[in-house]
Amino acid sequence: MIVVFLVVASLGAGYLVGSNIQRARTSASTSILPTTETSTLVSNFSTTLTYNSTITVVRTTTYTLPPGSPIPIESIETANLSVGGSPRTIAVNPTTGRIYIEDYFSNNLTVVDATLHSVITRIALPADANNGLAVDNNTGTVYALVQGGVAVINGTSNKVVGELSLNFGPGAIAYDAATRMLYGSEGGQVTESMNESGRLIGVNVATGSIVANISLGYWADSLTINPNTHMVYAVGCATSFVCGAEISVVNGTSRTLVSTVKLGSDAYPRVTVDPKSNLVYVSGVPQLYILDGYGDLIYVLNSQSCSPFDSMAIVQESGYKIEGQMLVPPANQLVAVSLDYDYVLTYDGTTGALMNMYSFPSSPQYVTFNPSTSEVYATTSTGQLLTFPLLAGPGHVNSTLVGSGKDCPLP
Repeated sequence: MIVVFLVVASLGAGYLVGSNIQRARTSASTSILPTTETSTLVSNFSTTLTYNSTITVVRTTTYTLPPGSPIPIESIETANLSVGGSPRTIAVNPTTGRIYIEDYFSNNLTVVDATLHSVITRIALPADANNGLAVDNNTGTVYALVQGGVAVINGTSNKVVGELSLNFGPGAIAYDAATRMLYGSEGGQVTESMNESGRLIGVNVATGSIVANISLGYWADSLTINPNTHMVYAVGCATSFVCGAEISVVNGTSRTLVSTVKLGSDAYPRVTVDPKSNLVYVSGVPQLYILDGYGDLIYVLNSQSCSPFDSMAIVQESGYKIEGQMLVPPANQLVAVSLDYDYVLTYDGTTGALMNMYSFPSSPQYVTFNPSTSEVYATTSTGQLLTFPLLAGPGHVNSTLVGSGKDCPLP
């Protein structure tokens, strides 16, 4: 057995495995053992990753959380728009300046002007929304997951122009505009081992034909794609009782399973990817997992919240900062909705350190980011769409307000 030990001495080390390295990879299954934590404000985390039973990698990270109070969203919001109903999933087309919001309990798709922050129209979908949205920024086409299929909407006329008959579960579709591939997950029958024989399905939207059908072993209720690498990331629960969260990495070009990582969290996971750094983020309770684009673990961190995340998004910071005598782009931020609390949390995209907390008057539901306006959008349980910028600097953190320091359940 070959054993390799990698230790991060400082936050400056950041990303340990270069995402732009070209390498061959075969399908594999890995398991992450439980992490250890020594403090609430200054925490050390050690994680062991076993890959194909031949290599063991140990990585350690240390950071100090900044003290402070959460930021009242009213003090920085750029708009607070009432969209009514129970707004849930959001998708943005930064090219056309349109925001699309699915309603949780109806067949409404609300279209919002991203500049004027006003409702343009409401589109009646052919069936009740199943809370999955995807947008083709090139054609303007919108794909809305509904019961029994996926509705196809013309982004110019705001009309439903077709429907793909697909048996996708609620809450997850992802779209690759370059390949015109739409992905969703089908769940199978529960077996005696309580595992789902779920599959990842890829559809060519130009022809409507299924061109990828990959067994995951579970139904994935959260999906994301890196449009630069065409890699698809699917997360879900391998068991019916205590979840047993897993992430599967699928090569969207060869349509093959690259790897599966057993995360072990007992909460339904959520996943998002930063295309610029090729980092993948998966939520757990109370873990935040950061992996490279091939599914290799980089960090396992305490998210400083006992609550699972209901939604995550990457905020791409603009401009450059000075490091030494060089201009470098700033690290992106990860923004997350804390499901059981009225807060949105933001993390450093490289280290995973909790940077800031934003307090809401009502429970936030879903978040996304518009790079054209540099605004974050969040829907709330009271039917609002709030827009606001993120602060670049850290310092507004009181993690005890979201359960940190309490008896958080461990996987």
